[in-house]
Amino acid sequence: MLENIFVVSDINSYSKFANFTYSFYILLLMDLLLRKASELTPVEEYNQVLYKRDDLFRPFPDEMLNGGKVRQAINLIHHNLELIKSDYHSAIATSCQKDSPQGLILSRVARGYNLDCFVGYGQLSPKTLEENKIIRLIRENNGTVENIANIAYDNVILSHLKKLQQEGSGKNFYIIKFGIEVDLNPVVVDCISDQVRNIPDNLENLVIPTGSGITAGAILRGIRKYGKEVKNIFVVHISGEDREKKIKEIEDGVPYEYIMGTGYKYSKKVKLNVVDGFELDYIYEAKAYDWMMHNLDLRNEKTLFWCVGNANYYR
Repeated sequence: MLENIFVVSDINSYSKFANFTYSFYILLLMDLLLRKASELTPVEEYNQVLYKRDDLFRPFPDEMLNGGKVRQAINLIHHNLELIKSDYHSAIATSCQKDSPQGLILSRVARGYNLDCFVGYGQLSPKTLEENKIIRLIRENNGTVENIANIAYDNVILSHLKKLQQEGSGKNFYIIKFGIEVDLNPVVVDCISDQVRNIPDNLENLVIPTGSGITAGAILRGIRKYGKEVKNIFVVHISGEDREKKIKEIEDGVPYEYIMGTGYKYSKKVKLNVVDGFELDYIYEAKAYDWMMHNLDLRNEKTLFWCVGNANYYR
């Protein structure tokens, strides 16, 4: 009976069977990634402070990549997958700084979706292109890496990336840039705002480290969506550029206090542990945590700190 269902009688049939099996495997993997990206990360308590552990979202066993940016990348690519395949030759691209995990995140998600990935950088030396840890790992994910600009400013690198896209008749890759065109990709916001569902219904304080502002805005929208009562929300800005305009585009009228700067330079690595085995991200989380420790009454006020993701392994 089995041989009447499928017979691998020659090399052509075997090839078809192998292609079918691989395609089925990719579909299963894509479904698993999306389901994992929809699961709620836990809320934990240490020393009378609550922590939303979005840093525990780590969908790839072979990578230390974790947090909201990985969830956003999965949802963004999944949502646009048919467009990427039909109009962009199953290829995505991004531009970023050499120490940003963004290119690595996208290359790993692209690998999971069987897509090509191109990452453009600016003002990198041949030695950096060869030896940088993140760039090396992007290549291990079958990503292509190039120095495409002589200046390392984000807008300049992105401009050069768009020129490369235009040279390919606008169809050689689908450009993904975290924090841009949110209105065209609401899943970037929705997948984060849904994580608010399992935080306590009532809080005195909520502290959110922020860089681009997308995650912070999405969390604020989730506060409204799930009817959470939070007396004070502190959005603690870490990176140099003021992102409050982006937050206000997303937050749905939820009141908050915007803390512009923590006294640390963006590039400064601050090494802090909540408890043994719970290390905060050097660039974002630790600085917001330090601000929280010095400015809030944690013993008497129910406070939740939102862990956005930890990239220390790659820094």
